[in-house]
Amino acid sequence: GPADLDVFSRFPWDIYGDDPLWVPPLIPMQRDFLDRRKGPFFEFGQAEYFLARRDGRVVGRISAHTSGLYEQHHDSETGFFGFFESVNEQAVADALLEAAAAWVRERGKIRIHGPLSFGIYDEVGLLVDGFDSPPSMMQTHNPPYYETLLTNWGLTKTYDWFAYRISRKPGMDAAKLAKLRDSILSRQKCSIQPIPRKEFAKRGPQIKELFNDIWSKNWGHVPLTDKQYEDLFVTLQPLVRPDLESMILDGDDIVAFAVVSPDMNRSVKKFNGKFGLWQKLQLLWDCRVKPLTHCRAIIMGVARTHQWKRLHHAIIINIIVNFLVNHPKMEYCDCSLIPESLEQWNKTLTDFGGERYKVFRLYDRAV
Repeated sequence: GPADLDVFSRFPWDIYGDDPLWVPPLIPMQRDFLDRRKGPFFEFGQAEYFLARRDGRVVGRISAHTSGLYEQHHDSETGFFGFFESVNEQAVADALLEAAAAWVRERGKIRIHGPLSFGIYDEVGLLVDGFDSPPSMMQTHNPPYYETLLTNWGLTKTYDWFAYRISRKPGMDAAKLAKLRDSILSRQKCSIQPIPRKEFAKRGPQIKELFNDIWSKNWGHVPLTDKQYEDLFVTLQPLVRPDLESMILDGDDIVAFAVVSPDMNRSVKKFNGKFGLWQKLQLLWDCRVKPLTHCRAIIMGVARTHQWKRLHHAIIINIIVNFLVNHPKMEYCDCSLIPESLEQWNKTLTDFGGERYKVFRLYDRAV
């Protein structure tokens, strides 16, 4: 019911109240995300939420869910858990995980996988390295002891996702980097440009289709639906700065892209879960007007027809050149999440000064 769902949404304050790095979720947005009538996940998925109580006090929470889209593209034997939060007691974690496992087992699943809240392009994985810095937008954050709670229950690593940050470093020469970018593009007879705000409506669906095709061979990929993409697109559209969004064109066709956003977490942290009119205006000011200090590259990709032509180099170089030239107060751009198997992107980010600073891990176990 609504009262328990409110408790479910607010329980993280009990875990992170004294954590200076934690960014509280925006309660109104999280309620909609969890609402079976409104959340985009529920077009194709089912979920149940659980609270652990001791002597009337909530000591943990977890979700269990199944995804019809995952089953279409992978297998019908896997269920999932997410939104895991627990006090540092193995008995509490075991009770939560057993409840989630029982729920997915009742639906014919033989393994449970997570944490995913809800999908591979939502908040994904358990933070296992990088506890010394705040999460960027759409990243998870958790105490180090969570890893012990999960592995003691019998969960084992399935896959890692990496976050890189590209910082302003001595010796970075915007002119030399721009020359290298332009040389790559010239050889491929391509051009790069920002996505004008007036073209967002036109280019958005093109980027979604391209993204779904590019990432279709990557581990765990489930295509973004129109509603999922629009949910993200509508949220970001008023906040983005056009110079942060770039597309590489071959003629009029998009063959590579980067969607970069001001890191909203820097503002959201101050809201402490509230998201009324004042907070929306503050967020708009911080993202659109205030000098940028941090941003996040949310999705990047190169069309399969143009891979192995170094266009991923051009995209990353363009991000660096832009913040060197146009955003002198930029401290770093977060590039995440990058699958561990995507060796080409991992190497390129490192070659251009990217520092791997967070690791997020997915686990599974037979149920």
